[in-house]
Amino acid sequence: MKKKLNLKKLVKLLGNIVVIAALAFVVKKFADMDINPEDFASGEVITSLLLGIVVQGFLIVVGCYPWLVFTRSLSGTSIPFSAAMPVYTKSNIYKYLPGNVFQYVGRNKLAADMKISHVDVACATVFDIAFCVISTGIVSAVLLGGVVADLLGKYGKNLVIAASAVMAAAVVLGVLAYLKFREKLKEYLSRYAKAFRRENRRSLASGVLYYFFNALLSAALYFTALRLILGSSAELSELLTLTGAFMFAWIIGFVTPGAPGGIGIREGVMIFVSGDKFADKIVLFVLVIRVASVLADVAAFAVGRIYANKKNSE
Repeated sequence: MKKKLNLKKLVKLLGNIVVIAALAFVVKKFADMDINPEDFASGEVITSLLLGIVVQGFLIVVGCYPWLVFTRSLSGTSIPFSAAMPVYTKSNIYKYLPGNVFQYVGRNKLAADMKISHVDVACATVFDIAFCVISTGIVSAVLLGGVVADLLGKYGKNLVIAASAVMAAAVVLGVLAYLKFREKLKEYLSRYAKAFRRENRRSLASGVLYYFFNALLSAALYFTALRLILGSSAELSELLTLTGAFMFAWIIGFVTPGAPGGIGIREGVMIFVSGDKFADKIVLFVLVIRVASVLADVAAFAVGRIYANKKNSE
């Protein structure tokens, strides 16, 4: 019993160290941005920044919901939102650690907390990533219209390589799992088939719809910030195209190794679709959203932490 308590304390200590390291990398990220305070002096930029923090922070906190829906269905366990949200917001801050995978690995703390299979949580995370990319891609394509063909012509190779790598890895892992854990794999597949039965479909559909809600609300945020920063010189069609390009660039940045968060890629994609007409303003817009995103991550982490402490004290 004493060993178990000591192990629990050790795990908690290591978790706190990882959080401190992640927050240290957040500070480093700000330092690397080379922010000029004068760029943030105008009312339009300040409004865009505050709007970005509020909207993105909100989306992170409630973003736990669809992932939780998949986790509940796959595990067959009724997991309360109050247990999942703090884990989700805490693991989200891990994305600032080198490697770009710790935010997903960190979610598996929910498996330990709720005593469910780590495989269930990991599979739910895979679904979460897939639907996030798909919904963003669809909304982006609608906003871009015919311009999407030009972007695919220029950046499609990245997507093909990434998709091929994922499919190849899935096949290899699937074969290895079948050879080594055949009976266990059959057990999981049988259980997961039940997760998609008729009685669960409404809940799963609500989770899937959330991804489109997320993408649409994000698009509204980007559109509004672009309108504020670019001003009246930008036409409606240009704002819609730039919004779609920004979201398209997120996907390219997500699948491109060595480009966490699409650094450099977002500016390039947006300037590609608009030319040099708004080049300086586009760079400023991307910087504002990037700063807002980091602050929103920290704010969501704080909300999750405060919420968890309150629940533990009850």
